[in-house]
Amino acid sequence: MKLILTTYCNLVIYLISFLYFSLVWGQEKQVRLIEDVQKKRTTIYVQNDTDIDKSVFLKINPIGYRRSAQRPVIKNIPAKSKVQMIILIPLTDVASSYTYNLIVNEELQNMEVDRTKGPKKEAPLSSILKSEIIIFTKEGCEKCQLLITKLQLDHVKFREININSKNRYINYLWKLLNDKGYNKTTAQLPLSLKQGELIHPIGNIDDFVSSVSKRKQ
Repeated sequence: MKLILTTYCNLVIYLISFLYFSLVWGQEKQVRLIEDVQKKRTTIYVQNDTDIDKSVFLKINPIGYRRSAQRPVIKNIPAKSKVQMIILIPLTDVASSYTYNLIVNEELQNMEVDRTKGPKKEAPLSSILKSEIIIFTKEGCEKCQLLITKLQLDHVKFREININSKNRYINYLWKLLNDKGYNKTTAQLPLSLKQGELIHPIGNIDDFVSSVSKRKQ
């Protein structure tokens, strides 16, 4: 009887141990992010170790990288494969870091926009200009990217606008520049509207960031 009881107890312990390690093994990440860090760039991959295809959504939250790093990426990752998602290129002379959001689904979900309520009513331009810091930039402008990064590091709230975009602020900006004798070819980027006041040119980036930062100097 004692032998039977001992055998039974050992069997129960074995089953519990088996279930525990099976559960731990099953909870390991089967879809994971992989970094390939080089001197001038970091390449981000997603590895799918499962036996079925997976769709993933990746959003990088970068500091000190080119703005292209902010672009969200949705890709299908075949089973047992690794797919390149995005390349991060750091800015020069700026500390760089990032966090990320990785969402995994078995199927890509189509997003639908409900347009039945009509367009969202925008606030009057004059009230926005008096209350916001607006930074005008353009693609390929390294000084623009450096300014944006330093404003983010100092937690300065601002609105960034690409001068090549179709935006209601652009016409107002060119009018201000024309009134001061500038045009599209002579204007130096980046430039700013600070509570409605045109700041142009922005000579020293650190001085400008200090002037708009909420931190005590």
